[in-house]
Amino acid sequence: MSTSGGVGRSETSGGDWLMATLVAVGLACVYWWPLLWGGGLVGGDTYPYFLPQKQLLAEEFAAGRIPLWHDRTALGYPLLAESQGAVFYPFTQVLYRVCDPHTAYHANLLIHYVLAVIFGWRFARSQGLQQTTALFVAMVFVYGWFPARSSLEWSIVGGLWFPLCLWFTDRLIRRPTIFRLMLLSAALGCHLLAGHFTLAFITQLTCLAWSLLSGSDRTVAPVERPVDSRWAAWRLRMRPLGVTSLSLVLALLLAAVQLLPTLELQRSSQRDGQGKVFNPGYGHLPPVYVTQLLASWWYWHTPELIQTREMLQTPLQSPADTNAVEAHFYVGLLPFGLCLCLLNSAVRQRVAPGIRRSWLLLTVLSTFYAFGWLVPLFRHLPGFGFFMGPGRYTIVGTMGLSLIAGACFEVLLRRRSRSMRSLVLVSVAGLTFVDLQWSSRAVSDAVVVSNPPWQSLGESWLGSELRRADEKFPVRVLAPGPNVANLFGVSSVPQYLGLGPAAYFGESFQLSGPDGNSQRPYPDSQLEQRLRGLAVTHLLTTDPIPVPASSLQLVGSGPDEFLNRVWGRGGAPCFLYQFRDPPARIELEPQQPTAKVRVMERRPGSLKVLVEADQPGQLVVRDLNLPGWEVSVERQVEATRSGPVVDAVDGHSAGMGKLGDSATEGLPSTVELADFRRVVSIPAGSSVVSWHYQPKSVWYGAILSLGTGLCFLLWQMGSVWRGCGDRRRA
Repeated sequence: MSTSGGVGRSETSGGDWLMATLVAVGLACVYWWPLLWGGGLVGGDTYPYFLPQKQLLAEEFAAGRIPLWHDRTALGYPLLAESQGAVFYPFTQVLYRVCDPHTAYHANLLIHYVLAVIFGWRFARSQGLQQTTALFVAMVFVYGWFPARSSLEWSIVGGLWFPLCLWFTDRLIRRPTIFRLMLLSAALGCHLLAGHFTLAFITQLTCLAWSLLSGSDRTVAPVERPVDSRWAAWRLRMRPLGVTSLSLVLALLLAAVQLLPTLELQRSSQRDGQGKVFNPGYGHLPPVYVTQLLASWWYWHTPELIQTREMLQTPLQSPADTNAVEAHFYVGLLPFGLCLCLLNSAVRQRVAPGIRRSWLLLTVLSTFYAFGWLVPLFRHLPGFGFFMGPGRYTIVGTMGLSLIAGACFEVLLRRRSRSMRSLVLVSVAGLTFVDLQWSSRAVSDAVVVSNPPWQSLGESWLGSELRRADEKFPVRVLAPGPNVANLFGVSSVPQYLGLGPAAYFGESFQLSGPDGNSQRPYPDSQLEQRLRGLAVTHLLTTDPIPVPASSLQLVGSGPDEFLNRVWGRGGAPCFLYQFRDPPARIELEPQQPTAKVRVMERRPGSLKVLVEADQPGQLVVRDLNLPGWEVSVERQVEATRSGPVVDAVDGHSAGMGKLGDSATEGLPSTVELADFRRVVSIPAGSSVVSWHYQPKSVWYGAILSLGTGLCFLLWQMGSVWRGCGDRRRA
């Protein structure tokens, strides 16, 4: 085996691509077989986090709107800005327009597993590995790191781009061209559009580090002319880093439509760098737990040790919390044994320097950072303080160990016959796949079931009751299992968000459920006042309230086909209570006996209300107030209950972040900012009040993204035109 990096052997044919595709599809079908027949994931963040987002996203797409705001989780939040909705991600745009949310969610997962293996294979080929060995590397990388995190959609959706960006980086630094620069920029940009930027940030750091390490490797950055000074030599070594950095800047511009809204939300979120709610050290890899590389499913990954969280009782662990999913770092016993062959000098000398030195160094550095020790220091650096989960850096170590295992495997098989190599490789790969499958399923907090709860959503008596009530007045339910009740199509509290408005993480939004052993009325007067202030109309519990407050009435009880399956409760009953006098989410203050408030239109990102008031007042909407909401008030000469409002004679508009905007004389326009209230002054008589969520950050970002994309397109068209001209002249 050549030690030059194997550049010549990185060439691939159409047959190689076909073989890689068939292997990738076969692995996905074997591992995720139940998903092909209508099954689905249950557990972890699947139902509390991702499916509520995808459901609303699909509904907005079907209505021809861009889903900027999610109005069902708590009092609402910016869906695009939160990022994990991946609104502008190409796969999201296609799948959630043509499939139902459940099918699209799992089809997206399968597609990304297939592509991740293909791209992992192609990057391994670029590092000089042979066809079959590169496939082995891709299998170890993908099925070693991602299935344990199957409840975290962002892991495979973002992880797909990790090997692809590395491959494009490798191509760019070997022979820099404008086209290759644009390819890497497009890949990095799509990675950012996929949302949840932790893996995107790790990918960017790895590409930059790979460029820096490869810059000193003459086989990657060949010397084109004699170097006559140290300065020239330094510039030559830094050139790969420079072109990769340029592609990263272009990627940020391409993804500006996602990044600018997220940056706007970040400034008013729990990750603003000032609060104590967000801990970037959460999700680390305890140092002793790294021995799972050797002691996996037969020790660390046994159910007993996972449930007892024994790994947190080990020495030198970070003070932050973690869990077995975030700390999972395993490539299989046989691949790790192959990595240990690198200790043999004869094997080591035959392994390419780029793998032997660069990827071993990246593996060591990423694993050390995963311990969480450096988080208190690095959190002050740009980017690091925004992300939690240092254990996620083990994706770099998993790639490194996979490449080292593949390179050592080639060395051991180099003198064997073709049939012997094939037999040994298939045997090792098969045993490793079973090993990885066993270990990942022991660690994962999600399982695949053949009859997923989603199929029972239409049979839920709770969903029917809440939707029926929501047709009369806006419903908001206090429920256990945050966000799950969103799937009934109604608002629910409390929230479960990774990047959420800071107001949801303060003491005023800590809502406690009933205590089954308490003999005091629930809710007490203080909690009831807070619930009414949040416009909570219903309470959903899994046990009967021992002493319901006099203001509550029981709507119904019984096993729920949907929730019981999501929560694994068998036939246990659920209980739905309602306030006898439900608080209004939209009301006029001060109250006027003959005033009327009628909702004309209610959508996630807009609200239109007809108000007939005897005297000037304030219209209050008990929803989250964030920059980007704009309101307009139109005073009407005539309005009817059944028809559209006509004859607007004057009006005004005011952004929610502005106080005291000028308006038509005699028409107050004060807009009040409060965490859980949107308030606008209205005149006497008939008026139409319209709220719309239109953050300027989205439009500024869209201009940057479209402008950059247009420049890419024009440049490529110009290149094609010049090429055609050259051929005509020839």
